[in-house]
Amino acid sequence: MKYLTLAVGLGISAAAVLVVPGSGATASMQTATVVDKPHRVANKYLEQRPDWIQCGEAEFRTYCAKITVPRDWANQYSGNDLQIAVSKVAPAKGKPSRVVFGNPGGPGGAGLGMAPYLASQAPLAKDHLTVGFDPRGTGGSTNVSCDGSPGYTMDPRDRDPANQALISEASAMVKPYCDRQSRGLLPYITTAQTVQDMDLIRQLLGFDKIDYVGYSGGTWLGAYYQTYFPDHVGRFVLDSNTDFTKTWFDTFVSQPQAFERRFREDFAPWAAKYDDQLHLGSSPAGVIRTYERLRRALKERPAVEEFLDAAVQVRYDQNALDMMVSNDMYTKLDFYSLAVDMAFIRDLSAAQAKGGPQAAQRQVDGLSLARQQQLVQRANRAPVGLRTFGTFGTFGMVDSEDATFNAITCNDTAWPQGPETGAQLAARLGPHFPLIGWTMTENPCFYWNRPNLTMPTPTGNGLPTTLMVQSVHDPATSYGLAVSAHSRYAGSRLLTVTNEGDHGVYGGVNRCADRIVNTFLTTGKAPAKDVSCAGEGIPAPDKLMPGLDEAGTGYSKETPLRRIAGFTKAVSGYLH
Repeated sequence: MKYLTLAVGLGISAAAVLVVPGSGATASMQTATVVDKPHRVANKYLEQRPDWIQCGEAEFRTYCAKITVPRDWANQYSGNDLQIAVSKVAPAKGKPSRVVFGNPGGPGGAGLGMAPYLASQAPLAKDHLTVGFDPRGTGGSTNVSCDGSPGYTMDPRDRDPANQALISEASAMVKPYCDRQSRGLLPYITTAQTVQDMDLIRQLLGFDKIDYVGYSGGTWLGAYYQTYFPDHVGRFVLDSNTDFTKTWFDTFVSQPQAFERRFREDFAPWAAKYDDQLHLGSSPAGVIRTYERLRRALKERPAVEEFLDAAVQVRYDQNALDMMVSNDMYTKLDFYSLAVDMAFIRDLSAAQAKGGPQAAQRQVDGLSLARQQQLVQRANRAPVGLRTFGTFGTFGMVDSEDATFNAITCNDTAWPQGPETGAQLAARLGPHFPLIGWTMTENPCFYWNRPNLTMPTPTGNGLPTTLMVQSVHDPATSYGLAVSAHSRYAGSRLLTVTNEGDHGVYGGVNRCADRIVNTFLTTGKAPAKDVSCAGEGIPAPDKLMPGLDEAGTGYSKETPLRRIAGFTKAVSGYLH
């Protein structure tokens, strides 16, 4: 079935076959309609008057509304309208002279919290109207769902053909589940549709140009907004970058090396430095051996424990360990929690091996309720930022965000089809980057029938300066992606944070970077050339001891993406 796209009715010719570089597999579509410009907006959407209501506590000064958008911007009179949840915060005094939109990435992350988050940045709060929104498919907007689709309980390192066949079957089953649960909406969850939603928000707010702060997958969204609406582009900051000049395939293939580098070159040396406190190994190699030994032990005998007076059961196996480690690579503020949890699980596994499940359960029962609660929260959390495909279907993921992630990444750009590419990637990357390299087979996009869509490649031509921000050891969006995109994106400036690996920089990770970004957003003055800021290092363990925050995440609220998630939770649920 051919799905209608933005280009329908524009008389745009079909593109040539889209080939994924480096793959001999058949692409996920053979011909594509090039969607190279937005569709003219029907008056019925421009004439709507959003009903703004206060959302969250009064101290947030945040107002939310839902706006109506067409399901398909190329077919605005079909009657299949969607609702998009939008938030805004005005300056405390006076009228705003500019507007700044924000997106937390994912892709698929709910973004209502971007408005109060950006308003919490004092330089922006003075004269910017700050705006957040939940992209179509997720959050308080019209949702898509993949509810019931299988997750990945198999060990990706197990190369037995039967095990690999199960992984392939699980990947292939995702799309049918998503299609059925999403009531025909899935083909319209694309960046080409979302950027037009964004621009309708701009028009309804009455601004000619928008400024923008996009993190992670939000860099992809920001670059495409610039491409589709160059006349309405103000000051754009793209933080922790995908390579938006290529395909999603290129971005995700870079992750195994980046996560491994973060683990081996940042976490392991840090843990070894403080071995007298953390007891994971006195050298980086010793820390890695601790992880590998624990992984083997958990695969042989998983530890299944009851927490909080048997109210919650947590299973620690090799996959849970891998996910715990990779999730905690996104920010150095989680390094201490990771070290403590690894030591706890190691002791738990040893107790079980020696005294059986009852001995392991006694280990858990001896913990304080606060510590048990923290372990439960961390076991059920999801990463904030561009996650890996292997986390699909993980308990803790919000279904609509999970489904939107898959729709955007699998719909936007072509993927090679069938199990061959994943198997080849795993065989090539797994031995060198085992933390997530073997999970290259766990990807529904290799089995995804895309809509008939090709979007124009972002080039930056004719745009104002774009400020790109990147830490050198970012695990989720490799530094090489930023360098590659920067080299192809006309007029961009790259702000590199050295000796740093946090994913999501602006807003509290590095004071030097914050000054440069705030100067750019408030005055328009960009660096004359590429610039770098020195990282501030990884704090000692006693500076990273976590507490439970009121958002219930168990994370420090000082990380930008976690603060955004906290704000989103606080201001969501007020719209009906």
